[in-house]
Parts: sequence; C-alpha cells; structure tokens
Amino acid sequence: MDFSLLESVPDALVIADEAGKILHVNGNAERLFGWPREELLGKPVEVLLPARFRTMHQVHRSGYHAAPRTRPMGLGLDLSALRHDGGEFAAEISLSPIDVDGRPCVIAAVRDVTERKKLEERARLWTRAQDEVRERDEFLSIASHELRTPVTALQLQLQLLQRAAQRSIEELPRLLEGKVDTLERQTRRISLLVNELLDVSRMRLGKLELRYEPLELADLAREAASHVRAELARVGSRLRLDLSPAPGRFDRMRVEQVVTNLLVNAAKFGEGRPISLSVDSDATWARIRVTDRGIGIAAEHQLRVFERFERAVPAQHFGGLGLGLYIVRQIVEAHGGAVRVDSAPGAGATFTAELPREPPVRVQSAAQEAGPITA
Repeated sequence: MDFSLLESVPDALVIADEAGKILHVNGNAERLFGWPREELLGKPVEVLLPARFRTMHQVHRSGYHAAPRTRPMGLGLDLSALRHDGGEFAAEISLSPIDVDGRPCVIAAVRDVTERKKLEERARLWTRAQDEVRERDEFLSIASHELRTPVTALQLQLQLLQRAAQRSIEELPRLLEGKVDTLERQTRRISLLVNELLDVSRMRLGKLELRYEPLELADLAREAASHVRAELARVGSRLRLDLSPAPGRFDRMRVEQVVTNLLVNAAKFGEGRPISLSVDSDATWARIRVTDRGIGIAAEHQLRVFERFERAVPAQHFGGLGLGLYIVRQIVEAHGGAVRVDSAPGAGATFTAELPREPPVRVQSAAQEAGPITA
C-alpha cells in the first residue's frame, strides 16, 4: 500500500495491525515521538504509551478490533503519549479502521495538546478565581451587615450607660437593669461571628486540630444545650432532651461547637416551634440528632447547606454568615464521621451527626507518636 499521501497530513499518523504491530508512521509522527521511522516499524504500538497505560491499552485494542469505527480514543480521559527520550506529553488521539493489503488495521492520528491543556487549566483557574472573588465580595457584604447590627446595639447601650452615669447614684441601679445583659448578649454575638471566621480560615488552611479525651457525649450535649437555652427561649422554642449514654473519645470544644451550631440553626429556621436534641450510640458510633419543626429544606438544597457561605434561603430573610453547618461538617468529618439532613419543605428538618466512638486509626497513631492527649 502506498502511504505517501500520509506525509501531507498535519497530524502524526501511526498505522498498526490487529496484533498491535506498527506498520507505518509518517514524518510528523517521527518528529513528535522522536523515533526514527525504521526503528518503530514492527514494534508494538504500546512503546508510544507510558508504561502505566500499556496493559489496559492492549485490552482496549482488542475491543476496538472487535467493533472498529472512527472515534476518539479515551473519550473524557486525560491521555498521555511517550517520546523516545522518555518524556511524556498530553495527547489527543483519534482512531479509524483502515484496510492495508487486505488486513484490517487501525490508523491513529495523534496531536500534542500540551499547550491547549495549559490554556484550559489557566482558563479554569481564572474562572475559579473569579468565582472566589465574587464569593468573597458576597460574604464580606453579609459579614459587614451581621457585624454592624450588634456593634450598633453596643454603641447605643454604651451611650445610654454614659447618660446614666451622669445621673444620681440612687437612679443608677434601675437604669443599669437589663442593659448589662444586652451588652453581654451583643458582645457574645460578635465573639461567635469572629470565631466562625477564624474557624473557616483554619479549615481552609487544613489547620483544624483535634484534642481527644474520654467524654460522655450525653453530658457534653446537655452542657452545650444549657448555653443556648436563653437564645431558644427568646425565639419561643422549647427544647426537649433525649440523651442516652454515649461514651467515647472526642474533642470536647469542637463537639460542643457541633451541638451549639445545630441548635442555633434549628432556632433560626424552626419558627418558634419545639426543638429536640437526642444522643444515642451503638458499639461503634455515637449520634447527635437535632430536630426542628420549621420551614424545612428542599431535596435539591440538602447537600448545599453544608457548603461554605451557602444557605437554602435568601440571606436577607435570615441572619448569620452561612458558616454554621459548614463548620459542623468540617468538625464531624475531621473526627472521621459524617453529617446529613433529612427534611422536606414545611416539614422541619433533622440533622444527624455520626461520630466514631474511638478516633480513626491514623489519628490514634499520630497521638501515640506525639505523646499523651490532654484537654
């Protein structure tokens, strides 16, 4: 067969028979792969592939000859080819059946797409950067609003205290009544917002460290609930506890944060209805469940609510930074567990955090190398 016409084709062309032996390569293939033409003839076509792909390629090659047709090779995969000097390059390969002197063969057109891949990666990074900038701007807008509210309240209360201080000593206790509680509540709110920001920063940098200690999860949950009872009462929600023994080794501060965030979330979206907190366990896992009877979450939003800055409702309708459930997921997964939500619109929501009662093996190994774990 006369292959001279193949020299005018701009792609690198390789023709191989059913056994995978190379019958012909054009000049562009010589230049692309760095092989002299005469050295390639008769060699298995797999010499043009990195070693890690060769076995699988033999399987795919047999499958192609069983049903030959014109098609791209490895559609949707990142393919690599191998030069004579051992260097690899990103490749795009198209296959077509061809008859050579009565024998069924395949012709492969190969292109070096390294530069195109670089451009695509730069475009992907640029798009990602643009998305992160937009996400940052949206978050800063929400954060500034959330922080402005308690700061304004603090300024107002301090002005009132300043005026009260200028009055008679006899009137001061009455004027101070209630104002100190308001100051404490607003400063606690600012502290929680700032701590959320710091936690997210640590999590993005992979610096979330856990300090394990033997704990009774039921006791920890009861203590965490006591810290938010006043907030639940303010929104009109009664809290019901169903706490069964669940001993294990956990990070006290972080698991308390999980319980607190889930309860605060339930209070925010529970529409003043009862909220329940339960703890139970089996031989391996401990579970924390928080159930509300509020607005619920549609199925298409149930995974998204655990992402950073995400929420299932418009930000202007409900306060917060959109970080509480993200932090819950990060803490639970750092323990080796998982968190999920079961919900439907108008039917409330149940958030379940499952934690292994013992730290994962890798964590225990690291702890043994580092020495005793302290609270």
